[in-house]
Amino acid sequence: MKIRFLSLCIFLFFCQSALALEYIRFVHNGTERNEEGEILAEDRRGLDFLARDGQAFHITWDNLITRRSDDTPFVPYTKPELLEKLWQEFPPNEGFHFLDTPAYGPFIVVYTTSRDFANWYARLLQRLYEQYNAHWKRRGVELETPEFPLVAVVLSNKERFRQYARQDGVNILEEQCAYYHKLTNRIVVYDISGMQTFREGDRRRMGTMPFLMQPEAAGNIRTVVHEAVHQVGFNTGMHPRFVDSPIWIYEGLAVFHEVPDQRNRDLGWSLGPYVNPSRLLHLRRYLLRLQSAPTVQRPIQAMIMDDRLLSNSATALDNYALAWGLFYYLERTRSQELAAYLQLLQGKTVASEDSPEIRIADFESCFGDDWDRLYREFGDYIRRL
Repeated sequence: MKIRFLSLCIFLFFCQSALALEYIRFVHNGTERNEEGEILAEDRRGLDFLARDGQAFHITWDNLITRRSDDTPFVPYTKPELLEKLWQEFPPNEGFHFLDTPAYGPFIVVYTTSRDFANWYARLLQRLYEQYNAHWKRRGVELETPEFPLVAVVLSNKERFRQYARQDGVNILEEQCAYYHKLTNRIVVYDISGMQTFREGDRRRMGTMPFLMQPEAAGNIRTVVHEAVHQVGFNTGMHPRFVDSPIWIYEGLAVFHEVPDQRNRDLGWSLGPYVNPSRLLHLRRYLLRLQSAPTVQRPIQAMIMDDRLLSNSATALDNYALAWGLFYYLERTRSQELAAYLQLLQGKTVASEDSPEIRIADFESCFGDDWDRLYREFGDYIRRL
């Protein structure tokens, strides 16, 4: 999901705001709220504001009620401070519970599901976070400790999930069971195990979550891991959160890591990297269609230049498969160049220019400009998998 943070191209106030804590009261989604944070930018339309819990808001002047500042430095909430704030947003008397032990690293899990499912999900997040960091540091990609605690909201059923998504302004697919929101910086997921009712009358300890044995488990795990990779990526500095980077790179990374591991009977996932069978099958069919097209097409350049190919329903499946294939090919055969490309994109700021031509130039600066060779070697590699 691509979200352009409206006026971040005008970053005139960043240096000053880093020295002052802003206290603002404003209307958001029809509700008044008070937040502490920093002004990222402001213009004639309103403010771009980053709160101490990591949520970002665009606040129009009409929705701004009060505003003041002092010389207190901007410091993100600690886990205990954020937990206290979350108790107000997710009251325990409405069925919400929290997991925030040190064993779960930077994550706070807010849940209305069975504790078994919440614990499974929290352990999955922590395993992903540890293995992701270790993998990419071995590849020479510098990552950071998350600035903010990472919040995951785990809801008990699909209806509560869809209602929450509507409040977030997120359009989700019928089969979707999770999403990461770049503005709230949260993952939202519902109890894909279907175990909520069953577990109410059965408190025996189970070594394996029963839903891992269900036919739909692999697809569900793929989705929740995919969205968790986005959250980890945008909070460890892999991708600048408010910068227009090519969508293919962070979607390619997510589909690279999303593959379930059926051998892992405890979590159903481990980092791999493994071939993504569903993406591979789709990619092979897509490449065959391109070969029979009446004109020569350059799908990799098109995907790099035009983000809409990954967001348009008519082209998304083809280009998600292509993003996986390209990322997998580069990671397995040209890992040093891929690390350099990732670090180049990490260095982008909101002031950096972005255009199709710049995106192609960035890619060529790391992988070369011999596109014929790239297509030939990429196609041979995919056919051998």
